[in-house]
Amino acid sequence: MFHYFLQLNFATILISFFMLIFVNVNPVFQRKVIRLFSIAISSVLCLVIVDSIEYWCATLPYPTMLRVAVSIIGYALRPINICFVILLSCGNRVSQKFKKFIALPGILNTLIALTALFSGVCFSYSDKNEFVRGPLGYSAFAASGFYLILLVILTNKLYKMEHTYESLTAIFIAVTNTIAVILEAFFHYDGLINTTGAVSIAFYYMYLTTQQFKRDPLTRALNRRYFYLDADHLMESKCLTAVISIDLNDLKRINDENGHAAGDTALCTIVACIQNILPRGCHLYRTGGDEFMILCSRVSKDDVPALVDHMRRELSKTLYCCAIGFATPDADEDFEHICSIADAAMYANKKQLKGEDTIR
Repeated sequence: MFHYFLQLNFATILISFFMLIFVNVNPVFQRKVIRLFSIAISSVLCLVIVDSIEYWCATLPYPTMLRVAVSIIGYALRPINICFVILLSCGNRVSQKFKKFIALPGILNTLIALTALFSGVCFSYSDKNEFVRGPLGYSAFAASGFYLILLVILTNKLYKMEHTYESLTAIFIAVTNTIAVILEAFFHYDGLINTTGAVSIAFYYMYLTTQQFKRDPLTRALNRRYFYLDADHLMESKCLTAVISIDLNDLKRINDENGHAAGDTALCTIVACIQNILPRGCHLYRTGGDEFMILCSRVSKDDVPALVDHMRRELSKTLYCCAIGFATPDADEDFEHICSIADAAMYANKKQLKGEDTIR
């Protein structure tokens, strides 16, 4: 039996154990995110343990309360592990009320599993210690199916929000977990949900970690390095339609008069404002202290002036003022030259705005 247990769960235990260590010794994320990863990994390990105990109990010639207890825990944990994947991938984009809602199927499944203590409505064991599935015996797999459907829905939301690669990652996780649930529920392949859960959590952690290095830690805009990487890709594929240059006016004065925290607030405010109105195919980058650039690929050149005007109107609703300029590339034009034209237009706008302030 130990040989079978080791063969079935060795990879899952190894992945989970090293992930638990790695997550806690590399504080890349906020503490609450690290805590959620740790709980999710611990849940997978717990499921491995109770499944192993249940398998040992199944070798006995008679049923025991220990087998009933660990089976109940196993029933409860299966959909919960998939729920953790949802919370990890989409938790920061949904409300607390919605988080309580998605907990309901897991709670209901746990209550159904607990009926095994006094009835066979979920499952029971015969006198020969054979598993007998009751009328509600597929509750764990039904709850898992609900979470997988919800993951697909939220993945579609991520895609519409321009989080393309994150949505593809979530789709991959949803597909692999669906396969695991079907194979374990209907074809009796033991341990697949455990292994798939561990791999999904590890894979998503690696994805999120790589994303941290793409973004400015303060504003969450893409950083200068990825500005040039994306620009090279767009120029090579001839998909670049516009470069927009943005500069926050008077950041030094804000810092000097109100402190750097006020300056940070100003930067985050304008980034949030711009991100809210950017159409698909436009990405915002922080390229300097108070300097930002936007690369456009799916917006036509004729629509760029209207986009810039919209941006100015929305920024005027904040407490801050930004100078904006743009350039649309001609055939075979050098990228640095395009940027210099956008910057020149931005500085001309900055001079105009200072002139308006002087008149006032």
